[in-house]
Amino acid sequence: MAHHEQRFRGRRGLVFAGTALLALVAVGGMAINHYMNSSPKTLVFQEDPVHLKLEQSYDHFEGWGTSLAWWANDLGGWKDQTKVDEVMDLIFDPAKGLGLNIVRYNIGGEENPEMNALRPGGDIPGFQPEPGKWDWEADAGQRSVLQGAIKRGVNITEAFSNSPPYWMTISGSVTGSEDGGNNLREDQYDAFADYLTEVVKHYRDTWGITFRSLDPLNEPSANWWKKGNQQEGSHFSTDKQAEIIKKTAASLQSKGLDGTVISAADDNSIDETVFNFSLYDQDTIDAVQQINTHSYNGSKMEELRAMAGKLGKKLWMSEYGTGGSEPHNHEDMTAVQELADRIMFDLKIMQPSAWVYWQAVEDEGANNNWGFIHANFNGDEQYEMTKQYYGMAQFTKYIRPGAVIIPTDEGRTLAAYDAKAQRLVLVIRNELSAENKAFDLTGWDVAKTGSAQVYQTSPELNMEKLEDIPVYANGIEVPTADNSITTVVLEGVMPSAE
Repeated sequence: MAHHEQRFRGRRGLVFAGTALLALVAVGGMAINHYMNSSPKTLVFQEDPVHLKLEQSYDHFEGWGTSLAWWANDLGGWKDQTKVDEVMDLIFDPAKGLGLNIVRYNIGGEENPEMNALRPGGDIPGFQPEPGKWDWEADAGQRSVLQGAIKRGVNITEAFSNSPPYWMTISGSVTGSEDGGNNLREDQYDAFADYLTEVVKHYRDTWGITFRSLDPLNEPSANWWKKGNQQEGSHFSTDKQAEIIKKTAASLQSKGLDGTVISAADDNSIDETVFNFSLYDQDTIDAVQQINTHSYNGSKMEELRAMAGKLGKKLWMSEYGTGGSEPHNHEDMTAVQELADRIMFDLKIMQPSAWVYWQAVEDEGANNNWGFIHANFNGDEQYEMTKQYYGMAQFTKYIRPGAVIIPTDEGRTLAAYDAKAQRLVLVIRNELSAENKAFDLTGWDVAKTGSAQVYQTSPELNMEKLEDIPVYANGIEVPTADNSITTVVLEGVMPSAE
């Protein structure tokens, strides 16, 4: 988490049966509103257009997600069910909200009852408050949100741990060790693996929820997990990461939990992920079926993508969040632009199967700009959407699971194509002055499209639907506003068979 927190099918290239791989085009300049004397009308571009990078496209995108820590612990306990349903719809319902279809469920460690320093929402109840004692009534709030998310369309669930139970730790606290080093006691590795897998088993057998993956680690290479933190966290050196990965995988197997595989290691930095996997022994690598990385830091995106491909592992961007320490501002686009930039960068270069935000709901008492929704974790059960909510919607509403992600060689644009829906989506990030952005759609059969829908978020607009714009035989010209994110949706589009 940002600190302030079944086998998988192989990767395939983009294939359109019976058609050539043809390109959209982004441009450095603007299109001239001049039409050739043909029908349908065509655009003549002022400058040579640049094609979408179809050769770099990928079709293994399975969706957007969020962690349930820490907000679900709080929201799930609200008494006003109408408010709960509203927030849940805003996050998970594909028609009423963002349509996130992936959740990461936090298996809590539960803090030492003699300590009470955890942030609002962060005191996640554990299922084993002491050795030999199990409490399956625990964590009702987060479980309720998980179940509600599944009812609204979530189809991929992952379980993860931030810390072992406090009584397994060296420091006696889930917040970390005294010096930021390893905090799981040497004699507790088997017990911790058993704890995690027993929770996974109980969810399957009692509540009918099979976690597709289980990650026993969270930012394990970080040295900031020290006793007295406001949140759960635990450092694991690389050799200890390998140990708990192998023991957890063995425990899953021994309990017949074949529907759940191991993911790891959820490092804060992409570079740390690459580094740790370079040191894991073969048995550890074999135990991991999904590589998880956060993308707060690091630059080795292409290296990580290549490594995952070489090892035959699914790759997730399992956590990112932005917002900084500035108070929430309804017109501030700073966090929105950071979010859009990160999404585009990750999807273009790292090409993960999933893109997962940290926590969709943030405590309004934190007085920062994190989260898509701010809610009161200590009181009156109120909430409000932030500007980031609408920035995220610019991507998630129309780039849906199963879409082919198509990078462009224009740094502030991204494209996606849904063959089943025959929908082509363009997203444009503009942190500068308003301009028209032209695309060459040569190679796409858009003659019957006629017009395209346009949605925009800016300081003044919140994913506002603008007037439809015309689609010409060879291209489209999109008006963007100052400091905006613009999404263009073209329906009934197919690659041409030329």
